[in-house]
Amino acid sequence: MAYTQLTSHQRYYISRHYRNLPLNQIAQNIGCHPATVSREIRRHSVNGTYCYRKAQQQSEVKKKNKKPTKLTTAVKQTVNKLITQKYSPEQVCGYLLKHQHIKLHHSTLYRYLAKDRQNGGDLYTHLRIVSKPYRRKYGSGAWTKGSVPDRTDIEHRPAIVDQKERVGDFEMDTIVGKDQKSGLVVAVERKTKFVVIRKISNFKAEDVARVVIRALKPFKDIIQTITLDNGKEFYRHKTFAKALGAETYFCRPYHSWEKGLVENTNGLIRQYFPKGTDFRKLGAKKIG
Repeated sequence: MAYTQLTSHQRYYISRHYRNLPLNQIAQNIGCHPATVSREIRRHSVNGTYCYRKAQQQSEVKKKNKKPTKLTTAVKQTVNKLITQKYSPEQVCGYLLKHQHIKLHHSTLYRYLAKDRQNGGDLYTHLRIVSKPYRRKYGSGAWTKGSVPDRTDIEHRPAIVDQKERVGDFEMDTIVGKDQKSGLVVAVERKTKFVVIRKISNFKAEDVARVVIRALKPFKDIIQTITLDNGKEFYRHKTFAKALGAETYFCRPYHSWEKGLVENTNGLIRQYFPKGTDFRKLGAKKIG
């Protein structure tokens, strides 16, 4: 049963009977969940005595000071419709801003979805679960410290990158296509969330480096850093770093969350290009 704000009559009933009736019985009599009754008594008891007048006063003050919610019934209907169409909360926020001039933070929608789930709703089942795209394995597949040439660990990355206060710090990753014959290189700017996607015909480090240079050269004047994982396709990182005037930093092994923005972006891209997509058959216009 969904939680609802208690009325003054319900609080008065609780104050009359909480000492002599089971909480389940009180909840049934006033039409709410037993947890609501238990929480109400716990929050508004002084020295073991439930103070319903004080509880009601606090509730009225809180209601008076509460800011108008942006999640009106009409907005919720739009949110529900878009979520069931596999929009991410971030995409829903973008849609609301563009089409209805409503500014919402995606964390508000995640809380809304969490509450819906707690109340027995199924909106959360329409969220895309972002998993690490399949990555082609090379050689033994075992990563050993220092195997990436001239690798600089992410712990040495400037602290300002974490703060997302400047433009020019990118995260980069790849997505593998059908039979691991082709794929995409994806770069995302951390502050603006600007995305660059380019097709790659193979995962050889020298070829990937050439694609990265062509893709990011138009933004050479703003690029500060590029954060990568330890895949062999990025072994020529010094080549594109020099061409772009950037510094490269590498996540710790098995710590993909250290470049979580591009990981999440890859999950969104997979909505349109699922596993098994043959990127060799797709033109650049189709991709980006």
